[in-house]
Amino acid sequence: MRMAAAQHALANDWPAMILRRVDPSRNMSRFWSARLQPSLFEEVLLVRAWGRIGSRGQERSYWFATRQAALATFEKITAAKCRLGYAADAERTTGAPAGRGWMLKYPPGSHGVERPREAAPA
Repeated sequence: MRMAAAQHALANDWPAMILRRVDPSRNMSRFWSARLQPSLFEEVLLVRAWGRIGSRGQERSYWFATRQAALATFEKITAAKCRLGYAADAERTTGAPAGRGWMLKYPPGSHGVERPREAAPA
């Protein structure tokens, strides 16, 4: 593996976003998430997931040759979802969701749903 590929695969600054849209009057409770991640073939994946909050939902991946192309698409579709009424939950993210230096409190793929923890044995 070339040195550039090794740095690409080990980078830890891959953006991710979890958005929610909840409207009780319309019985709407949806999530939408997107994240960038490296592939095994020196490409970049944009992974999108969506569905009803609490469900597994659906997931789709898109391949990009460069990180810049994937990041431009990531920002474009995230802005489009925000225009449709989706918003980041303040409890689930730290920092400004619009910036690139923010981190998620919950791991990607969890859809911001906390699982109940089992009681520790006494």
